[in-house]
Amino acid sequence: MSRKPVSHRVLSVLVGAALVLIVALTVALVTGHVLGKMGDALGQGVLDAVALGLGIVWGVDVVCLVLALGANTLAEDENSPDEPR
Repeated sequence: MSRKPVSHRVLSVLVGAALVLIVALTVALVTGHVLGKMGDALGQGVLDAVALGLGIVWGVDVVCLVLALGANTLAEDENSPDEPR
């Protein structure tokens, strides 16, 4: 049995966070746009700032997810002696 550097639980949390963050980002952007059309510039500005923060956190989450999956794949390749190099 191979020992992976990133646990299944961490990968699950990263995938779940990516899904939740993209939905939250979309809701913030759409709601801000609606508020802007209704004439609430302050509300639109606040939600645009929130959406920017959510987008940054989502981007960091996706990068961490890709790096974690890459680390697991490299560890899996090192532990499989079935294929010659």
